[in-house]
Amino acid sequence: MERWIESNGVRLWCETLGDAADPAMLLVMGLGAQGTSWPDDLCEMLRAGGHYVIRYDNRDTGLSGRVDYAARPYTLTDLADDAVGVLDGLGVDAAHVVGASMGGMIAQEIALQHPGRVRTLTAIMSAAAAIDPQSGTFRGSERDPRLVAWDARQVTDPPTTDEQRIQARLDLARILSGSLSPFDESATREIIAREFLRAGDMTHTMQNHILAVMASRDRSELVSSITSPTLVIHGTEDLMAPFEQGRALAAAIPGSVLVPIEGMGHSLPAPALARIASEILRHTNRVGV
Repeated sequence: MERWIESNGVRLWCETLGDAADPAMLLVMGLGAQGTSWPDDLCEMLRAGGHYVIRYDNRDTGLSGRVDYAARPYTLTDLADDAVGVLDGLGVDAAHVVGASMGGMIAQEIALQHPGRVRTLTAIMSAAAAIDPQSGTFRGSERDPRLVAWDARQVTDPPTTDEQRIQARLDLARILSGSLSPFDESATREIIAREFLRAGDMTHTMQNHILAVMASRDRSELVSSITSPTLVIHGTEDLMAPFEQGRALAAAIPGSVLVPIEGMGHSLPAPALARIASEILRHTNRVGV
């Protein structure tokens, strides 16, 4: 069921799947990505596992409201407040919170700021470290040369048409895909094109997310105070958030569990979805709610 919720001064799109009487699971997506970027198959597995699944568009993505960042700057803590507002709007007291990439960073902030709202925490391909403004990557890691080259192309030869923007996103997806399965160019292009059709060109608003991440605090030491049972899922071939970031995040949160997925990059590939779903469901079942 689709609906819109006013949260933290922004109108947010969200979709729910399953029975509202079941334990809620909030899915938080990453930088510039729409809530619909959570694969339908993964959402169905989580619903079939007994959860009321909630996915939503962060501010400045998808069908949710846009913000003038210069007039109203925000950080990941504000995005965490947005997410809690979604729970408020749906009448959910607490949820299993699952975040991917920047969404995993938002999920950490939810657990830090609103611990009573988080039954369990799952961070997928995420990190606690801040971004180094010089290198453009997480402190403690080096940016892969392939990403450096892609970044440079966006500056020297920026895309100006939708087709060029789709191609740039496709090129990035190929770089980030990992070796777990062959890169499916046609299927990925279709997904990206569908996102453009749904919400238009997101280049400008994606920049807001980059600014928000850069302005946000380093959580490397703060996450040691997280009390929610925590699962960290990370691909061993992640170029955007290198595997050592996932290892460091798991090491910093007391009692957390690290699940490496061999060959997975910075993506949610179809061959990994059943494993990811089973690990999340095993994690949430441990707490019995």
